[in-house]
Order: sequence, then C-alpha cells, then structure tokens
Amino acid sequence: MFVGSSRLPKIFGSVLFVCAGFLTYGDGLLFEKIYLALLGFVAVLFIRDINLVSIIIISAAANLSSELLYPLVISEQFQVSLKLATYLVTCWTLYKVSEDSLRWPTVVVVALCLGAEAYWYFTSQEAAMIFWYVLLLTINLLVRHFLFARVFIMAKYFPKRYSSLNLDHTLYQLVFFYILLHQFILVEYVLRRVFDLPSTFVYYAAPYIFHGLTTYSALLVLIQGYILISKNWFKA
Repeated sequence: MFVGSSRLPKIFGSVLFVCAGFLTYGDGLLFEKIYLALLGFVAVLFIRDINLVSIIIISAAANLSSELLYPLVISEQFQVSLKLATYLVTCWTLYKVSEDSLRWPTVVVVALCLGAEAYWYFTSQEAAMIFWYVLLLTINLLVRHFLFARVFIMAKYFPKRYSSLNLDHTLYQLVFFYILLHQFILVEYVLRRVFDLPSTFVYYAAPYIFHGLTTYSALLVLIQGYILISKNWFKA
C-alpha cells in the first residue's frame, strides 16, 4: 500500500518536529515553543476529531499557562499576590482531585512548603521562590484531572462523537512522572534551604528529565495521529 501524496506532508512534518525535539535537548525555552507548535500542527491536521483536539487543548493550556504566568512570578510587583493565589488554588485543586493517587503525597509536599514559607517569614529570611514549582505541580494535577474527566465531559456535550483514546491513559500516566519530579524538586529545595543539606542532584537533572518526558509526550500525540491516519487508509 502506497502513501498518498496528500498524506506525505503530515508524516514528513511529524518527523521534523520529533527531530527538532531531540536537537533542542537542553534548550527548554526553544523546545517549549516547538512543542506548542507541534500541538497546533496536529490539532489543525485533525481538527474534525474532537477527541484528539480536546486532549491537545488540555496539554496546550497547561504549557501556555506556565509560559504566561512566569513573567508575573519573577516580577516583584505581582510576586506576593501570586504566591497567595498559588497556595489557595493548590488547596482548592487538592480538594477537587479526590480520585488522584498523587493527592495525599502532594498534600504532604505542599504542607512542607507552607512550613518552609512560614519559617522564612518568621525568621526574616528571604523566601526561596518555591511557589513557582508548587504552581507547576498544581497545573499538572489539573491536567491529570481533566484527562481523567475528559471522556465524561465530552459525553455530556458531544454524546454522538465522543470516545476514549489510548492517548488519554498514556498521557495520564505520563503526567504522573511530571508531578513526582516536581515533588522531588520541592522536597530537595526545602531540605537544602532549611536544613542545609547539600543536595542539588534533582535540581540540575530535572530540566533534562522534563525535556525527555515532553519529547515522549509529543511522540504519543504523533502516534495517535498516525493511528487516525491509518484508520482512514483502511476506510479508503
């Protein structure tokens, strides 16, 4: 079976995005832009598939929110208000994600962070910017929650077009490792800053692990697209 000329750009573009992911290893900012472009690329190609597009929207919203919020995090003008908002939203999220197995480990980690924040405040020390990682942790918890609830939401609004995809489960499991790594980052950071433990292994390894996880998630999205293309071949 030969590949039609109309399908070649899809396959070629997908391969290019994966190669770009590996070539930008270590350059997180550039790769984030490439990853978002990849999601947009796949969403346009499969715009009629509301299930794949809804998964892409969840993933893209998570990445865009972190990109948009980071300038506020490093701004002294908004830092205090954003810190308070982060911990409030985190507490609300932990209340909402009752189905998540990572809920209680995250409660322990957030409690540790709040304890560290209180310690720095009452000892008049400059607080480390750990709330940024708490924010990223919360975003990923919400991603898992919406991936878990996606089929139910789609069934409510698109009862004739919704379906569960393998991508739902695989991305749900993959985000587990994002959350776990953020937890390790926060625990190591608090132990280093509060208890003077000289550990920076997770801190320096994390960007490379995150890059690998995101590259893998891009591959999962592309594989799902290939599955949809293959189904169309057999229907043709």
